[in-house]
Amino acid sequence: MHTPRAVATGLILLASATGMSHPAVAADDGEYNLPDLGQPADTAMTPTEEKRLGAQVVAQLRSQNRIIDDPELSDYLNSVGRRLARHTDRPADDFHFYVIDTDDINAFALPGGYIGVNAGLITATKSESELASVMAHEIAHVTQRHIARQMVESRGDTIATLATAIVAAIAGSQVGGGDAATAAIMGSLSHLGMQQLSYTRAHEYEADRVGIRDLARSGYDPNAMARFFGTLQRQSDLYGQQLPQILLSHPVSSTRMAEANARAADYPNVKVHTNPEYPYMRARARVLEARSADDIRAYFAGEIHGDNPIAADKYGYALALSRLSQGKQAIALMRAGLKANPGILAWHMGLADALEHAGDNAAAGDVLSSALKQFPHSDALKLAYAQNLEDQNKPAAMRNYLLSQTAVLNTFPAAQRLLARGAGKQNNLGEAYYRQARYFAMLDDYPEAINQLRTALQTANLSAYDKSRLRALRDQMVTACHRAWSKDQCRRGVTQGNDY
Repeated sequence: MHTPRAVATGLILLASATGMSHPAVAADDGEYNLPDLGQPADTAMTPTEEKRLGAQVVAQLRSQNRIIDDPELSDYLNSVGRRLARHTDRPADDFHFYVIDTDDINAFALPGGYIGVNAGLITATKSESELASVMAHEIAHVTQRHIARQMVESRGDTIATLATAIVAAIAGSQVGGGDAATAAIMGSLSHLGMQQLSYTRAHEYEADRVGIRDLARSGYDPNAMARFFGTLQRQSDLYGQQLPQILLSHPVSSTRMAEANARAADYPNVKVHTNPEYPYMRARARVLEARSADDIRAYFAGEIHGDNPIAADKYGYALALSRLSQGKQAIALMRAGLKANPGILAWHMGLADALEHAGDNAAAGDVLSSALKQFPHSDALKLAYAQNLEDQNKPAAMRNYLLSQTAVLNTFPAAQRLLARGAGKQNNLGEAYYRQARYFAMLDDYPEAINQLRTALQTANLSAYDKSRLRALRDQMVTACHRAWSKDQCRRGVTQGNDY
């Protein structure tokens, strides 16, 4: 069970949301009057420097356990993000999406295409288009290179200043919540004055416009952005509660709302597509970021017996029961849900998860094996199947299966970790160290990857082949570490100084 934390709101934060759709004819892109994004921004921060900065912040978020490491939810979020990214002028693989472990309603874009979506924002949306609208806004911040352009306008800020502000925001969020994080950022950049605030406001309007365009192109409801903001504002007015973090960090004026509605009207014939997995992933996010299993069980129990219960509420209730070790009831609910909704992947994986929590790994394996025939393209399902093979103490079968799934190995660090554990059980130390190093490299923790390889070469009883293979990987990791961090940072992070 994850504990929600107030996470850094970031320098560039979000805008809104909605359901799914298939676009008709797009509006004239010339109406956007987008600025020239060439050399001026590059002089402040090159694309390589943007990626380096973003990767460093993500690594720190991981080290502080602020990212929810759930393959099923992550796979879903990235499927939405990739669908949006395919309709930008950048390769979809340039973007990486993370679920942030906090119930604050917010999201943020980091340099280099790294985008965080708070679990609390996922649960606050009412449709996949609303979720997609927030993500489209954040993607627009990246494609329009707002951080680099902001640095041009600030007349002299350095990458170090920007990195310091983001790191300060992360540290501030630990002790004082989202407001402290925002204060840390503004304190670091206070010398920029009103010009900075005006420029940031311009970025928000531009991200709205570009985001709505990409929403429609991707088959999502272009009206979702304005609708989501409007819903949050009305709830705040009605109940007198504190404004959601997204509205505090980015106030929504009547002008901005009107412009968002006007832009959405440029796409009148979008046929909205709905992903049936969306409400289940929203329920899953609620369970994963819940403060206590008892509280989340009570929440879903209330939803099930409320005025408008949906099947996903029973799924969330079953997940909560499973985490409370009430396996028999959880399994019964999952079986019933799967029987009623055989086309929903979440029920298959939920039943397997409940069976594994109850200790019946063989039955869980049968469920996953059957599901693979129905959902052959789900990487999260393939990873769960490999994990189950390990749980059944079948390391050779697990290894053979994972090595046949290149996409899974390249997507999920956990797949490399599985191979490392399996190799250890088979007393294949060279392979174990190799895969463990690959695991840390996928987390952008190159110093620890180098440490793993140095330890292997210094202490393990290895064959000549293993030594040659590990030395080659170590050299690759050193080069990658210098490129992603710096020589000095790598030397400080590697055990025993620079002797690597």
